[in-house]
Amino acid sequence: MKRPRLLISLILLVILALSIVRITIENSISTAGTELLKLQANVEVYKKSNAILQEKYLEDSSLTKIASSAADKGFVPAKNQVYLSTPLPLALKQ
Repeated sequence: MKRPRLLISLILLVILALSIVRITIENSISTAGTELLKLQANVEVYKKSNAILQEKYLEDSSLTKIASSAADKGFVPAKNQVYLSTPLPLALKQ
């Protein structure tokens, strides 16, 4: 009679221990899930921000924008070109 009681109490103890382990693991997983949701929301915000910045970069680097910015700052295209007919020597002979 003593063996079945010992076996039953051992089985109940194992069940209790496994239940506590399961509750602990589920609790840690549930908090990790909320952190994961926060991180995914941050990723979405950064993706939108990157898309906006990329669009602004492409707009600012367009040739028409650069040409209008140069004209606003006083740069004008050269009307005449200067050519040197003979190359200058690298060093003067003495």
